[in-house]
Amino acid sequence: MTTWLYPVLLLSLGGVVGTNARFWLGRWIASHPWGQSFPLGTLLINVSGSLLFAVAGVAFLERQPPHHKEWFLLIATGFCGAYTTFSTFEWETYQLVKRGDWPLALVYVLASVAAGFAAVVVVVSVGE
Repeated sequence: MTTWLYPVLLLSLGGVVGTNARFWLGRWIASHPWGQSFPLGTLLINVSGSLLFAVAGVAFLERQPPHHKEWFLLIATGFCGAYTTFSTFEWETYQLVKRGDWPLALVYVLASVAAGFAAVVVVVSVGE
C-alpha cells in the first residue's frame, strides 16, 4: 500500500463512522421531549467528542511510541473530526495552555466563539 493511501483510508473510515454517529445520536436525542428545547444533542456530541479526542491524544501521541499515531488518525482526526470539530478546538486550546500560553489560549477561545457566532449571524442576516 502506498504511503499516502493508508492515512487516507484511516481518515475515511473514521470519518464515515463519526459522521453516522453524530447524525444518529443527534437524531435520537432530538426525538425525545427532553432533547427538543435545548441543543442537548450538539452539547453531548461536542463534550463526548472532546473527551474521546483527548483520550486518543494522550494515549497515542503522548504515551505511546510514534508508530501508534495511526490510531490517532483513525480515532481523533477521522472519527472525532467528523463527529465534532469542537474536539479539535478543545485539544488545540489545551495544547496552548499546556505550553503555558494562557493569554493566547484565551484569545483563541474568545475569537473562535465570537467570530464563529458572528459568521453565523452575518450569513443568517444576509439570507433573511
